[in-house]
Amino acid sequence: MSASAPDRRRIAGFCLLGAAGLYVGGVGLERTYPGFVWLTAFAEAALIGGIADWFAVTALFRHPLGLKIPHTAIVPRNRARLGRSLSSFIRENFLDERYVRESVARFDLATALVDWLSRPTRRQAVAQRLASAMAAALAAVRQDAARAFLTQALRHQLGRLDTSRALAASLQVLVAERRHQALLDDSLKRLSVWLAVEENQERVKHFITDTVFRLFNPKVMGREVSLNRLAGWLVRERIVEQSAQLIQAVSDDPDHPLRHHLDTQFAALIEQVRSDPALHERLDRLRDDLLANDRLADWLGAVWEDIVAWISQDLASDDSEIEGHLERFIGWYTDSLADDPAARQWLNDQAQAVIPPLVQRSGPHVDAWIERYLDSLDSDEIVAQIEKNVGNDLQYIRINGTLVGGLIGVAIHGLTALALLLAG
Repeated sequence: MSASAPDRRRIAGFCLLGAAGLYVGGVGLERTYPGFVWLTAFAEAALIGGIADWFAVTALFRHPLGLKIPHTAIVPRNRARLGRSLSSFIRENFLDERYVRESVARFDLATALVDWLSRPTRRQAVAQRLASAMAAALAAVRQDAARAFLTQALRHQLGRLDTSRALAASLQVLVAERRHQALLDDSLKRLSVWLAVEENQERVKHFITDTVFRLFNPKVMGREVSLNRLAGWLVRERIVEQSAQLIQAVSDDPDHPLRHHLDTQFAALIEQVRSDPALHERLDRLRDDLLANDRLADWLGAVWEDIVAWISQDLASDDSEIEGHLERFIGWYTDSLADDPAARQWLNDQAQAVIPPLVQRSGPHVDAWIERYLDSLDSDEIVAQIEKNVGNDLQYIRINGTLVGGLIGVAIHGLTALALLLAG
């Protein structure tokens, strides 16, 4: 196990004390034993190197010996500038859009996502996190204060809603790219299939027969004359048959006159919704009446509360159906993504299109957050954090300074003796 920063600080201190002891011993013995002059040279240089490095390391974080010597306690005095420099360095080098874009392009996000979610335990963990988030959100919404605020905010926003404009926009979306014709096609096909069933035809016949009988049942000489037989014949031979033929004709002909009539009616309705002040007033009045209807609000609130209560109860159970559905959906999505190269490429393309600009826009906010965070810290906290992360290396500087200084002292002493020997 590696030594901690305090342990290394003690080791550096012992090295310095050792150098001082060797120096004292060498000076006392070198007259009796000339060879000890080399030990004195080593200890003297080691002592100087150790003290110098101790001063340098200490001056980074505090005033050595409490003396306010200029250019000491560098980190506490310059923490604001260090914060700006650090935040600028991170923004310019790690949050640069081009760097992020190249990094995202090199990173296959879709494949990494598939690989990560391939383990059932991870899919289960994601489902649990999502279920927990849903439960927390619903618990917050169910609180009286939150529910009252959300209800008030929703009513306020709906009260400001331009109903005619919203309805016109919705109709415009429906007719865009002839979506209403596609909806008509689907409806006609379903109706045609439904009418093709003999049992359904009989239902329609009986319905129209009963209706005709109730509406038209004349009396002759005071006695009722039933038209059941006539109505049944008309339904059987004419109405159902002609309706089925019309449905089939409209379904088969993209240019059928009824389709053009539908286009015309939709266009007229959209224009009326956009420009008719009377209709605007009626729509706004309908909106206001609905919002002012306390019974409707109470009913919707009760329905909403029942739904939320059921979901919350399910999420709180050990065998939550919703959590199970989430886990199965995640599994299905993972398998589908793994088998679909086009989908994976689309996901990677979206990541490249979204992430770099998002990071670029967030850069100034990250910059400001780093500066605010460092400004909020006490000087002692900053020093403690830096020493915690780089303190070991700084103590190694002191140890190395002592040892290297001593070796350099021996080398200088040897070169000096050599020079004097050659000069004599």
